[in-house]
Amino acid sequence: MSAAGLNWLRGAAWTVFALDLVILFQMAYAAATGSAGGPTGQALLRGFTIMLASGLLGVAVVLIVSSWKRNAIGLWIALISAAIPLLWVGAGILGVGD
Repeated sequence: MSAAGLNWLRGAAWTVFALDLVILFQMAYAAATGSAGGPTGQALLRGFTIMLASGLLGVAVVLIVSSWKRNAIGLWIALISAAIPLLWVGAGILGVGD
């Protein structure tokens, strides 16, 4: 892969990861303020927040190492793994699957 393509891929992966962090912070804020409906909603929100945080930690490790080593395969893996939470939230907003 060319240097320009690798730079584009790295930028895209970091951008998608940053958007995931925005989702994580919004979920953490909602869990901290108790804005979910009732105790069951609060427990689900905390569980999803912890699950997303642990997944993003793994994506961050792959993204950092792949950026440092300039590894295109690792950047693709990080990009696809980071896109999954965005697609999940986007589908929820659009009501896909209802």
